[in-house]
Amino acid sequence: MKKAILISILVGTIFSGGGVASAREPSVQQQLQPILNEMMTAARAHDTDRFMAVYLHQPGLVFVFDGKVIHGWDELREQQLQWWRHGKTDVVYTQNGPVEFMRLSREAVVTTQTMSSRRKLPDGKVCTGSFVVTDVWQKLPQGWRIVYAHESWAH
Repeated sequence: MKKAILISILVGTIFSGGGVASAREPSVQQQLQPILNEMMTAARAHDTDRFMAVYLHQPGLVFVFDGKVIHGWDELREQQLQWWRHGKTDVVYTQNGPVEFMRLSREAVVTTQTMSSRRKLPDGKVCTGSFVVTDVWQKLPQGWRIVYAHESWAH
């Protein structure tokens, strides 16, 4: 009977994607939340290079923003510099609620965040908006990296 219980536990652990090593591994939320926190700090500072440090630094990176598809880290970096006016924007970001995590495999995770922004327009009026950010993360030898991202305004 003890043997049958032990085999049942072992088989259940193997098929659930776990194992002895993964029982000690931090959850995907524990792994990614500090990275997301750092990204938010960098975004609030309008520091493009710090913010984009966790994006895949390759041409294969895909970023979609309100119908525009941007390919590659270099192109996205140039666009982000423009969006933040080379660090001179006054936009303030706020996260609205907790980040949602969906683990696709040991090496792939999707995160979804609802956000809001507030900035002053050139005419002095304050502009606010809400948007949703969805990132696909891949665990690579250098750590978790965003390989695909989509942002859209919530209307």
